Amino acid sequence: MNGHTSDHGEKEKCLGSVEIRRPLYKTQTFRDRFMKTEDERQSLTGSLVDKLKSSLQCKPEKRKNCLYNVFPFFGILRKYKWREDLPNDVIAGLTVGIMQLPQGMAYSMLADMPPVVGLYMAFFPVLIYFLFGTSKQISMGTVAVVSLMTGGVVSKATAQWRLSQNLDVSDLAPAINGTMLNGTVFPTGTTFLPGEIQFKFVVASTVCFMAGVIQIIMGFGKIGFVTTYMSDSLVSGFTTGAAVHVFTSQVKYILGLKIPRFENMFQIANTYKALILNIGDANIASLVISGICIVILYVVKVQINQRFKSKLKIPIPVELVVVIAGTIASHFGQFYQNYHIKVVGAIPAGLPVPSVPNFSLMPTYISDSFGIAVVAFAQSVSLAVLMAKKHHYDIDSNKELMAYGLGNVFGSFFSCYPFAASVSRSSVQDSAGGRTQVASLFSATLVLIVILFIGPLFEALPNCVLSAIIVVALRSMFLQVLELRELYKISIYDCAIWVVTFVCVVFLHVDVGLVIGIIFSFFTVVVRTQITKATSLEKVHDVEVLKTSSIYEKTEHFSGVKVVGFNAPLYYANAELFMKNVFRVVGIKPRVLRKKLKKLTFGDSMTSQQVLITDVSVVMQMEPTKSCLDKTDDTKPMKNGKQMNGSYLSAVEELRPVHHVVIDCSAMHFIDPVGVKMLKQIYHEYNTVGITVFLGGVRDEVWPVLEYSGFVDLYGDCIFLTVYDAVMMAMEDQKCSNGFIEDAEQTTIIVEASPEDKLLPMAT
Repeated sequence: MNGHTSDHGEKEKCLGSVEIRRPLYKTQTFRDRFMKTEDERQSLTGSLVDKLKSSLQCKPEKRKNCLYNVFPFFGILRKYKWREDLPNDVIAGLTVGIMQLPQGMAYSMLADMPPVVGLYMAFFPVLIYFLFGTSKQISMGTVAVVSLMTGGVVSKATAQWRLSQNLDVSDLAPAINGTMLNGTVFPTGTTFLPGEIQFKFVVASTVCFMAGVIQIIMGFGKIGFVTTYMSDSLVSGFTTGAAVHVFTSQVKYILGLKIPRFENMFQIANTYKALILNIGDANIASLVISGICIVILYVVKVQINQRFKSKLKIPIPVELVVVIAGTIASHFGQFYQNYHIKVVGAIPAGLPVPSVPNFSLMPTYISDSFGIAVVAFAQSVSLAVLMAKKHHYDIDSNKELMAYGLGNVFGSFFSCYPFAASVSRSSVQDSAGGRTQVASLFSATLVLIVILFIGPLFEALPNCVLSAIIVVALRSMFLQVLELRELYKISIYDCAIWVVTFVCVVFLHVDVGLVIGIIFSFFTVVVRTQITKATSLEKVHDVEVLKTSSIYEKTEHFSGVKVVGFNAPLYYANAELFMKNVFRVVGIKPRVLRKKLKKLTFGDSMTSQQVLITDVSVVMQMEPTKSCLDKTDDTKPMKNGKQMNGSYLSAVEELRPVHHVVIDCSAMHFIDPVGVKMLKQIYHEYNTVGITVFLGGVRDEVWPVLEYSGFVDLYGDCIFLTVYDAVMMAMEDQKCSNGFIEDAEQTTIIVEASPEDKLLPMAT
């Protein structure tokens, strides 16, 4: 191996040299010699039987592993370093718990639920995830996207419920000072219908239960891989589009306007239309308070917490500070009475009474629940994988599914809606030094104290303060737009997925946008396989590697041999394009060459079905052509062959400079029946003009398709272990052919008049 000189004239040193001497292998020969027999290879039935026997064994070690698999926290506690890990988990847990309070109440508004529900979600599902979750750093609870999707379901169901009750606006009654009806507390300044809040609880808990059941089924089915169909660009575009919905939903609280929540398509357009029509009724006091809170939150979170992250042991809990300050100011300033600012209202002290979800409503919300379950899982597991990579441990996506599902099922009995992992809280838990999910126990403990004793103190908290917290928290999602420029440089397809998903989510609907984004992602995969172009491969100087000359220098082509590379599977969607690409790379279209050979030999006088053309290279008939190395001495020139002179032979060689075509199949991960038919047609088309086709590097998973379709029976001698084997055999084949013809007086090619429409060879 010689050194390579760069454009700068610097000679790069070789790491060493490699010299390999081995026989050239046909794929069938290699498989017959080295592949294990059926008896040696374990069958699918045998594998299942062995797994069943293994699962029925009850050894002590197996019981122990089973315990750790079902309850991962036992494995975490077994390796827990109490002196080192506990202090960090305590600090991280309390820090996250402080964040859970304002975020939980704020995100509950997105779900069209009372603020106290956010506190319940920071306690009940978190305990379940501690027992069954495999991630050590993520913080579970309320998140913006899932809250928004749940709110859409709850709001739509509530609107239909109102219509079913034949009630209108005149039936609404204002809730003054936290009015209670049938044990339910209503926020001060809101309007309600009898039984409306209870119905919202029923819908949310039913959706939560269904989402949990779906996630458990997915976990049992080991289909945690479904998130692989949601690429990073799709998730980023979806979450950014959802952030626009979240922001839009909070504008009315910031402006102090009372406008309905729009459902179905074009939510954002309808919402801003209503905002513009009612802008004259905006509450200036609510706008001023929101503005002050947004400025304070931004300055502390971005300019202090992020800028001095390395110097701060724990970030300043500015959200809690704003909530406490806003509550105190609202209480003593009597914001509701004096400025008509909507406030949270009375929060009941104590844990909620367990209630069973309404199972009769499950068929109604199964589709919505499925979408929420998948989105919640995708966001949570992607964050869990990120944290696991950062801290060098593994997570199990199927166990994560089980943990999310069990948490949702358990939480549904305590008025919760679906939960997920929060990016902001998980980042804080990690940066605060959290080592394990023990931190979530301290977070849940702090939330429990608030639920039991401190919750009622937030009665005077203005809703616009919670909206300000949500708006500032969306900053990280909106910043994902800046990734588009870099994404465009990396992959225009991923950039297109981002844009299409974002636009559909924003202008249509969250659920519709997600479905369209996934479909469009699949479409781009098909497009990529369809536009994959075949390339001409050549040998790199002094290296047994084949590369395209358009990218690599010092390449050497093989005389009379054309190597075609195709980096995509071969199936019905691109089979026709593949054949056209092969003809383009080889530079010979069989149909055109047949006409030229006919004209060269007989001019315009041909009238018969077949034409005999004498040539000195190979005997071609309308059947699969075999290698010259496989020909026997009993091959005779045909009597009807027409003796041609040297000028004719030169003309033929000029028209047909290629005698072998080698197709690189190493990148074809699968081939379907249509792809096999196209390969047969390529073989047949080139055989009719005296060109032999070889395959190289056929993968083991593709071989059965070729075998069962009869391709191996017809062309098995033309399939080689590697592309280089095929090239070397083609060179040897041509040498053999030339030697064979020297002893023969003449040979004949039979060219059919119109064979281009036939997929399979004709028998002569």
